[in-house]
Amino acid sequence: MNRRQYLVRTGVAGASVGFLTGLAGCLDDLGGSGNTTDATTDADDGDVDSRAGVRALDRAAGDLNTAALALDELDDLEDPSAVEFDPSEPRARLADGRDHLETAAAELGDDRAADVDTLRSYADALEGLITVTVTVTDEGLSEDVDTVTTALETERGIEEASTTVGDRHADIAAAAERLAEADATIQGIDADRLDELADVPRTDLEEGATALDEVVTPLETLAGAYDATLGDAGYGALDRGRDHLDEAAYEAARDEFETAESTVSDAHHRLEDGTADAPDGLVGYFETATCQTRHLTDAAAAFADAATAAADRDPAASDHRSEAEAALDRVGDCSN
Repeated sequence: MNRRQYLVRTGVAGASVGFLTGLAGCLDDLGGSGNTTDATTDADDGDVDSRAGVRALDRAAGDLNTAALALDELDDLEDPSAVEFDPSEPRARLADGRDHLETAAAELGDDRAADVDTLRSYADALEGLITVTVTVTDEGLSEDVDTVTTALETERGIEEASTTVGDRHADIAAAAERLAEADATIQGIDADRLDELADVPRTDLEEGATALDEVVTPLETLAGAYDATLGDAGYGALDRGRDHLDEAAYEAARDEFETAESTVSDAHHRLEDGTADAPDGLVGYFETATCQTRHLTDAAAAFADAATAAADRDPAASDHRSEAEAALDRVGDCSN
């Protein structure tokens, strides 16, 4: 991911302006002084724009730009867990902006409806970006990864870790869907009208969505891989297989081990593929998870061989089982 603040434009000669330029004419309204934009008269039909409506439209743009500044001022998302983000202020500004848009819609005529709709779409896009930012900068993410890592290393608390990662995966998947919705909203905004109303290029919003996607996508890969690994068809199948093996139910054991091997191997390959695109702050998590799933895959395969050999009364069954147990032990070395 490019090292940059998002929602900030970087142009030629190092010009980085973001939303700051567009706020010059809006900030006075935020203190309640109001923008004394004169009412305008349409020469063709003599309609006069409501002064209150125009003022509300300007104030809405100012509030939305202020909400955007909270995103503009975020540090680099290369390490999302290290980013501190408080959504309360931008959400309050969004609420104020939407209230002003309701006033503008009520006061202005149909000829300004497209302006109101454009700023509503701007608000919708910002709301989506803020929501996704909350998810990816949640400090609990690193705690959840530590919980999963410890469970795999110690072979204790697997069920609790599975629940934890399943819930986290659902949250991240929802954030990915929300980001897709926000991006679709951004693409539908009239760029020229947005620039005219709020002095905000649509490309700023597009770059913000892209920066978030470069975090959400690897997070979903990481959480999804762990979710599958710890789930019923992953570690659950491995545990059931070992129980069957101890009970000399060799065919049932082999089937469970093969299920676990297939599931965890798939998770391992997804992690390998995702590591290259992971931001720097997530690479260590990917490397640990890749190591863990590699050894778990090896363990499941060796256990399957042990079950097959035991069913055939092959003395090699003991060697295969020892190999499987050794592979499980190596899972505990992955975070070192």
